[in-house]
Amino acid sequence: MNFSQILFQNVAEAEGSCVGILGGGGKTALLHELGNELSKSYEHVILSSLTKAGISPQHQVHFFPEFEAEANREALLEINPLYIMGGQESEHKLIGLEPDQLQLVHEASDLTIFECDGARKKPIKAHQPFDPVIPHFATHAIILVGADAVGARVDGKMVHRPELFRELWDVNANQILDSIFIARVLTSEYGYLQKVPKEIKLTYFVNKADAYPDQAFELAKTLSRLSHDSVYYGSIEQGNIQKVN
Repeated sequence: MNFSQILFQNVAEAEGSCVGILGGGGKTALLHELGNELSKSYEHVILSSLTKAGISPQHQVHFFPEFEAEANREALLEINPLYIMGGQESEHKLIGLEPDQLQLVHEASDLTIFECDGARKKPIKAHQPFDPVIPHFATHAIILVGADAVGARVDGKMVHRPELFRELWDVNANQILDSIFIARVLTSEYGYLQKVPKEIKLTYFVNKADAYPDQAFELAKTLSRLSHDSVYYGSIEQGNIQKVN
């Protein structure tokens, strides 16, 4: 099973799609894996982000001003998948696009995949009001969570913005995150779903099942009980995917 199949039963359904990935625990890896898969079926697959991102060894990065110049655009679109970011902040950090820039990029593509938010490599997070939302032209969203969040404390080792997380969910630093609590955060209108338009097609993916198989299965099952959306678990690194029935 390919990762694109968690979104599209048939690859022909992907044409014109704009897919946002939010959460934590492997977003960048999933972004580039989906790009590799879908570029085998489409000539113009574009990858990007609405937030800062680390430099990926998978695909050479190109910057929006280069794409914005129409004289360069045709040549750039020969690259597939094409990874476009806003600029370079430092040796290791890239700047994301603005939503209107992402829309322009998407209009030139067969399909677009982008990261919505940052998590500093943590499996779960608290969203700030300024976290990039999924723009109106997006068609699909994947909420990603790392299985290593199960059993963790809210002390910053596994939670991005732990102080805000504790404030939002009225817990202390010693709170143990069990699968029920995590699933509530991911499926609540006050949690991750604040960032997802109701009309968008949503999929959940629990990552790192290779290292945390029991936690991944338990969390995926709990998510499936609390949500009507599709839930998968597996390992992006190893290419393993299972759907929760």
